[in-house]
Amino acid sequence: MATSSRRTRRPSMPGEILAGLYLAPHEISIAAFAEACGVTRKHMSGIVNGHVAITAEMATRIAAALGTSAQYWLNLQNAVDLYDAEKHLVESDHRPQLMPAFAQAS
Repeated sequence: MATSSRRTRRPSMPGEILAGLYLAPHEISIAAFAEACGVTRKHMSGIVNGHVAITAEMATRIAAALGTSAQYWLNLQNAVDLYDAEKHLVESDHRPQLMPAFAQAS
């Protein structure tokens, strides 16, 4: 199966980016950031620790709190999701097959 990307490692989780580039350098706690975003500390901790994916609503909340774009956060999450899906498909026993009608002539 051809994949759209040729990544050799999993992209960084949005929570890693959030913690490493935004919260830690400004000494902002997860609890304080969660409050600024209007969510629970537990939910924000899940995002920062890579246990919870960023949704469109959460991307909007994070963007508003940081002055960034929601699309940035969605793109980070989408990169991880796509990598995981492609890896799962490659490892699957039931891989889809390209239909002959859509195969390019060599």
